[in-house]
Formats: sequence, C-alpha cells, structure tokens
Amino acid sequence: MLDKEISNLIAYAENYLMMDRLDESSAVRRITSALHIADYTPVEPDEEVDGTGSPHAIVEKMLAYALEKGIVTQDTVAQLRAEILDAVSLKPSEINDLFADTHSVNKQKAFDFLYDYSIRNGYVDLVACAKNDRWEAKELKSKIDVIINLMPEAKVGGYPECGLCKENMGYKDHANMRAVLADVGGEEWTFNYVRHQYFDKHGVLSNSEHVPMTAGKVMIDKLASAAEFMGSDAFVCTNAIVKDGGAKITSHEHFQTGCRTTPMLKADIKRKLKSKEYPYLEMGLVDWYSTVIRFSHSSAEKTAEFAALIDEEWRKYSDERIVNDGTKNFCNFVVRKQNGKYIYDVVLRSNGMKKPKTSPEYGEIKTDALSITDIMGYFVLPTKLSEELKQVQLYLDGTIPFEPATLPAQMKHFEKMIERMLKAQGGTVTKLEAKLNVHDEVDLVCEKMLSSTAVFDNETIKPFLNTLGIDML
Repeated sequence: MLDKEISNLIAYAENYLMMDRLDESSAVRRITSALHIADYTPVEPDEEVDGTGSPHAIVEKMLAYALEKGIVTQDTVAQLRAEILDAVSLKPSEINDLFADTHSVNKQKAFDFLYDYSIRNGYVDLVACAKNDRWEAKELKSKIDVIINLMPEAKVGGYPECGLCKENMGYKDHANMRAVLADVGGEEWTFNYVRHQYFDKHGVLSNSEHVPMTAGKVMIDKLASAAEFMGSDAFVCTNAIVKDGGAKITSHEHFQTGCRTTPMLKADIKRKLKSKEYPYLEMGLVDWYSTVIRFSHSSAEKTAEFAALIDEEWRKYSDERIVNDGTKNFCNFVVRKQNGKYIYDVVLRSNGMKKPKTSPEYGEIKTDALSITDIMGYFVLPTKLSEELKQVQLYLDGTIPFEPATLPAQMKHFEKMIERMLKAQGGTVTKLEAKLNVHDEVDLVCEKMLSSTAVFDNETIKPFLNTLGIDML
C-alpha cells in the first residue's frame, strides 16, 4: 500500500539520519502502527533519495493516505509527520552524545551537526521558513530585514504548560525535536534550534529547570557563559523582564541565539569611549538607531562586571527628558565570544521618555514592544499583517476604489496610510509598484519605530556617561 514510500524513508534515514540497520524493523513497526497499516513488504527504494534538504516530500503520500482514511485531520497532520520522522531519527541521548563529543573538540562543527540534523529529520523546515513574507529594506540607513512569520503556531492543547520546558521534546509535533545539554554558569541548560529561523541558525538556550528569568549581574554572568558555550560564530541575547521590555515568556529562563551577524552587530562604532575605572576595555557608541554601548575584553569577569555597572546605573538614571522611578529604564544585552574576547552590545531602553517619538498610527504595523530581535534589525511583524498589506495594495493599484466611508472594519486603521500613499504616488499604480511601495512604507515605519527607541544622541548621553566615569574621545 505504502511500501515504496516507507522503503524510501528507511533508505533516507540510513543514508542521512545515521539510522543503523538493526533499528530498521523497530522504525517500520512504529510507522505502520501510526498509519494503521497491517502489512508492509520492503521494496527496492528509488535510486536517488534526496537528502540535501527537508524530508517532508518523502512522507507526503503517507500523510495524504492518513488524511484520506481519517487517521488524522488537518489540525493533527503535523503531529503524524513528526511521529513518523521521529521513528527514523537517532534517539535524543545519541544526538546529545555525538554533539558533546564534537563540541569538546570543535564547537562550530558540533552546532553545524545539530543544525543539519534538525533540517534532515524535518524539525527545522527551511522550505516552510522560505514561505514567510520577508524582504531586506535596502534603501534605509541600515539594511534591516522585515519578516512576517507565516508558519503556523503549534497547537497548545496537551502540551506542557510552558513551551520552553525540556518536557516538550517528544510531545506531538515536537516528536522529532532534538535538544542537547549545555553548561551555563554551572547549571544544566538545554539547546535546540527553533522552527521559525528568523536568522541563520536561530536557536534557544533554556534552563533545564522551570525557573523565572533573572536580571542584573546573575543574568549577565550566565550570558557570558552561554556565549562561551556557543562559540565564536554565534551571539547570545536576551530581552528585559520589565514591562514592555520585549520578553513574551518571563516564567522560564532562556536566551536566544543565532549565527548570522545581525544588522546591528555589523554596525560600526561612531564615537569611541574611554572608562577611567576600566581603561583596558575597548569601547564605543554604535552607529545604530537605538542607543548602544559596545565594549570588549578577554576577561569574562571584568566585562560582566562592567555590563552590570551599566545596567545598575541606567536603571536609576533620570534627567529632564526621562521620568524614571526606578522601573522605567532597562537594558537589552547581546554577547559574543570572538577571537578570545567577550563583546557586549548593551542597548539602553526607557519607557519614561517625556516626549513620544512615534505616531500612534504606526500601531497598524506593530503594537507589541520591540524585542531584542527587532532591535538587532530583524523586525518581526504579526502574521495578520500579510493579508492586510495585500488588501492595502488593492487600493493602491486601483483594483478596489478607495472610499474611506466604506472601508471594511478590519482595514479602518490603515485609512491614513492608504491616503498618504495614494497622494505620494499620484494616484493608482501598477500591481508591482503597489507591492514595492507598500514594502517601502513598512520599511520606513520600522525604521521610525527603531529610531524611537534611542534615548540619547552624542551630546545628551554625556551626563549618563559621567555617572559611569566614561569620557567621549
């Protein structure tokens, strides 16, 4: 019935997932049981079973069969896919052992192995990731990436209450997820790659215990330890746990990681700084939309100590532009360990600015507080925006006449944007021009929202730098 498809998957697993022939019978039994198939006869697999990308194409006929027979529904078909691919994957313990052995010799190769395996066993689906609405804002000061995530969210029913707990591994459509153990500050953490891949090799480090996110020196020390674990090709970052600090999950301690250099991390230093107390630190203000202090040194202890000092002083700082009762200021941190040095990017943020810098109308693009992902130049927008922007394009290209009085309720908040764009483009334009104009408009809004996070310029930052004993060069 599905003899050819199962035989192809077994051949794929032996060639690309390191499945031992001794495990073949067990894998077949799990697959046939999941598909409610009583009989299976092995056949000669296809000569060329592609192992360079996602295995999803290999299991599509199996899933179609399960849907046709009512074994699964559209809501649960992803769970069956994960179960089938889990059956032909190495055990979590085997992956962890292979990773640990490689990591002790070559960190980059260890992470490359885990990333490639996560793609080949179907947990990270780059084909699905590529379907996201994504473009580079090339005309801006800095080439930020704009991302509208179209990947479906996992169903929450039946999962552990916390999506970051290690117990999620093996549950439903996480069955083929593989995580590895990490030592972060003497604690056991777990690391795995995430499905949506907002940036290259986007992963998450999570405490193996369900403990809340921490702040201050304790958290900074853990960030440095995490950067050491990740190696020279990666960054580690975290949101603040204060209100509107960008963190959506604060009940479970975790950091985000990635291997591609983000637009913010690629930005140069615009003004060098010098600390009286820490003169050995290389330091400067980053040429970026937000207010970012970058510094580096080979000492994990001294760099973490200085980062904690910035955090402490900033939390209590106020001036004529910032009203702060001790709860309004916070920092986002990004840490790397490269060429033997710990490199910190500390982003100064405040919810106490007297004068708002963005118009309320930008809420049609993004209403949530900007996360560290947004701040670094990977601007992630809500899923619903994809269809809404396509609707905006129809007004701009004349497919639908623009009549403010008859705008559908869900499009009312785009009224000013459409009016502004129609005026700017001198009437309706072609479909392609409308799409490009919408992208340009979103780019500008994202840039303005990023710029709104800046709390200082080169002059107004001096009083704060004075509290740290830092001079501008």
